Amino acid sequence: MRGKLLTIKEISELTGWHKSTIYRKIKDKTFPAPVKYEFSSRWPEEIYLEWKNKPIEQQCE
Repeated sequence: MRGKLLTIKEISELTGWHKSTIYRKIKDKTFPAPVKYEFSSRWPEEIYLEWKNKPIEQQCE
């Protein structure tokens, strides 16, 4: 993992979703789970971009 690690705030800004929506989608497995980084959770930018670039139908799987 080499790219930027995105915070929940950055993910929220990128998706337009509230934090609770992001965590609900993680639970539903319709959004990638974060990785633990030190004492927080972060999303590798490449994982977010991979999810974002999937067709809408596949994002919901």
